[in-house]
Amino acid sequence: MAAQPVGAPARHAAPARPATPSPTGRLYRSRNVRWVARRPPEAVPVRRGPSGPRGRGLIPRYVYIPTWGLHDEPVKPDAAHDRIDNARARLVFALIVAGTALAASAVIHLLRYLLLVVNRTQPLPEPLIMISDWLIVFVGVAAFLSFVWATLAFMRWVMDLRAGAYEDAGLLDPRRPVWVGVLVGVPLVNLVGAPLVLGEVVALRVADDPSLDAERVGRRVRRLWVAWLIVNVTALLALVARVVAWGSDSVQTGANALAMVIISAAVSAAFAFWTARRVPELFDAAAAVPVPKRRWVAVG
Repeated sequence: MAAQPVGAPARHAAPARPATPSPTGRLYRSRNVRWVARRPPEAVPVRRGPSGPRGRGLIPRYVYIPTWGLHDEPVKPDAAHDRIDNARARLVFALIVAGTALAASAVIHLLRYLLLVVNRTQPLPEPLIMISDWLIVFVGVAAFLSFVWATLAFMRWVMDLRAGAYEDAGLLDPRRPVWVGVLVGVPLVNLVGAPLVLGEVVALRVADDPSLDAERVGRRVRRLWVAWLIVNVTALLALVARVVAWGSDSVQTGANALAMVIISAAVSAAFAFWTARRVPELFDAAAAVPVPKRRWVAVG
């Protein structure tokens, strides 16, 4: 036994660690196994609330739109622009109907002209002549009524167009709606009144919307006016020829008047279909992006 010096602290020997029993298997020594602590069954708290499977009645449902959370204000439609769009749609439909009626009138009058040509050499059956007479009356009334309908639709569209343009510009329309209707709807007067009224709308729209190409919009309005002028000139010539034919007993004069009616109806039908395509894109003329005249190219 070794001697311990006096005054030195006593050293206690560390207790011997019990020997770890060697594992009999690899289940508890595997790196893929983890010990998890769980409560005993008697220490698990009791779940509150209804037990059992939840039925359909327990699912929260709303019979109204909840107002909690983010509140988005719905976008209010622009009444003026909706009114303009509706008037434009009615005008396009009226123009298509008028074009169809005028085209049918041109075809019926052409058949009547062919019957007159055949009648110069041989007589025609009486029922055929009566049928052609009734068809002439029918298509004439249909063309006149469709023309009146298209004119009223055009007046309504121009009035709504002016109201919307002046409202967007924050101004009052200096012309009364009655005078606008007279300038646009009265035949021969609208040759001067319609371009004037539409020109004022073009000036306001171009000034309010810088993206519009003023030159393109003005060119479209001028083309519309030139086409309308041609239609009125042909219609006036057909009317004069018809009046002359009524006061004359000449068969050739009547045939010439009938030919002018055919030309006038065909030109009017073409104008109606052409305008129906042009009206929706009349103010859809965006300014072109400027293209540089000089381009720099890297060399080398």
